[in-house]
Formats: sequence, C-alpha cells, structure tokens
Amino acid sequence: MKLSKIAEILNGTRYGDDVEIERVGSLEEKFENAVLYIEKKKFLDKALSLDPAALVVPMGMKTGEVPCIELDDPKLAFIKLLELFAPEGADYSGISKDAHVAEGAVIGKGAVIMPGAVIMRGVQIGEGSIIYPGCIIEQNVFIGSKSVLYSGAIVRERCVIGDECIIHSGAVLGSDGFGYYEKDGRVIKIPQIGIVKLGNRVEIGANCTIDRATVGATEIGDDTKLDNLVHVAHNVKIGKCCYIAALAGISGSVTVGNHVAIMGQVGIGDHLSIADGTIILGQSGIPNDIKKADIYIGTPIRQVREHHRINSALKYLPELLKRVRILEEKLKGDKS
Repeated sequence: MKLSKIAEILNGTRYGDDVEIERVGSLEEKFENAVLYIEKKKFLDKALSLDPAALVVPMGMKTGEVPCIELDDPKLAFIKLLELFAPEGADYSGISKDAHVAEGAVIGKGAVIMPGAVIMRGVQIGEGSIIYPGCIIEQNVFIGSKSVLYSGAIVRERCVIGDECIIHSGAVLGSDGFGYYEKDGRVIKIPQIGIVKLGNRVEIGANCTIDRATVGATEIGDDTKLDNLVHVAHNVKIGKCCYIAALAGISGSVTVGNHVAIMGQVGIGDHLSIADGTIILGQSGIPNDIKKADIYIGTPIRQVREHHRINSALKYLPELLKRVRILEEKLKGDKS
C-alpha cells in the first residue's frame, strides 16, 4: 500500500516520498519495506537504525531522513495499521456441512459456523458472528452480532454473549459455581442454576473459566478485557472497561467497579467490593473491601506509597534491632 493511501486512512499528514509499504515493522527486528510506529522521541534513533521505509510519529516529530506520517494519536494509528496489514483469517462462509447445528437454532445473516462446531437446540447467533471449529454452544445460548468464538471455546446452557465479543480458545463460560454444603459427613452439591452474561465488546482470553451464578447471573460489563487463565467465580459482577491480567482469581459474589485494573496473580476474597478506578498490582491478596480508588499492592494490600515506605524502612531494621539490644543491655546495667 502506498504511504499516501495509509496517510489518508489514518487522517495524518505525509512528508517525504510516497513509498510502497508491505508490512508493519517492529523496533525489535528489521523488516524490509516496513512502516514503524514510534510514540516517543527517545525511540527515534533506534527506529532509524532499522532502516524503515517510513515512520508513523506524533505531531512535531517528523524527520527528513525517512518518509513519515504525522498525526495526533500515533497509538490509535498503530492499531489501525495492524488492522490494515493483518493476515486474512480462515476462509469460510456460511454454515459448514461438517458442523452440527440443531434443528430450530437461529443463525443470523452472514454468520459463519465452521466444521466441527456444535450448536445445540434453542441457540441464537447474531448477524456476522463467527464460530470456529470445535466450539460447543449448548442449549438456549444467545450470542449477539459480530462476535467471534475461537476453536475449542465452550459456552454452557442459557448463557448470554453480547455484540462484538471475542472468546479465545479453551475458554469455558458457564461452568458450575463452586458451591457445597457439608451435612452429616457428606458434601452436598448446591445446584448452580444461574447464567453468565457478557456485555458488548468483551474479550475473554484463552483458558479462562467463568462460573455461572448459583442464582441470577455472573456478569461482565461492556468493554472489559480478560487475559488468559483468569478465573471468575459464581455471582461476580465486573463493571465496564476493566482489565484483568493472567492468573488472577476472583472469588464468589465479588463486585468489581468500572475502570478497574487487576494485574497478574491477584487473588480477591469472596463477597468483597472493589471501588471504581482501582489498580491492584501483581500477586496482591485482597481480604477486605477497597472503598477508595488508588494503586494497591501486597498481601494484605496497602496503598503503593505506604508499601514502598515500609519496604524502604525494612533495610534499616537489622541495625535498629542491634541498637535496641545495646540500649536494653545498657539499661539493665544502669539498674544494677
């Protein structure tokens, strides 16, 4: 694609020759005929050393050394570049004869059901959604328009998926919640009769597990993104525009506000509430409600500023203990 065409699509200003672009490059490796994206001036020399065909840069950073496109939001431009040069997906259309689609299932216009997918009775799949091979969509599931379920994803009965969602391979939506009652030396399973409900533009990473509610719904709000290997227990409510990184575990009946970021290996105890805008750093343990938005870390958690002050003070602890012992010995000697 010509650089002038790319500038037009990105709504940016082109400087230099109208070169031909074949791919999006990386600052980690040299590619021929590539366009590179840089967000800060400190990366400019590194980018130029890779001999790119062109650069995409913020306003005021153009250089005469190579052709470039200047624009207000280079990060958004990078996203559009990746979309422009993305390899084509699987070449399928319609409903494969090698898929199992139950009689009475409703498949929207332009939806794609690939070989080996299983669509059970009562399922509704919206316009333009794509179901990859090996997916199992159990009875009475609703999937909105333009959603994508990659190979091996499983959606259990009656769950609801909104529009433009992405469910990656191995994810399980609607597995039973972890509910039991011990009586007379026996462990009795509590029936889990609720559902999982995803909003619009939710992304669920590979091998995530999201439990159905005991009663009602486990809910994940619009534009929330889950990394791989995240566990969400029964009756959890997660708000809009949240980010949850790999290996985080959220116990039952937790309420997570909007615009919350939960980093890797965080564990959250049951029946807690997390305030809007909270950031929880990796490997933290949450035993109590978080009522005020801040950045938290540790087990149990502390505000990150307090955590750093305590850690800074710890290196002085051996010397302080030594001084205390000396003072104690002196006091004993004075008393005698």
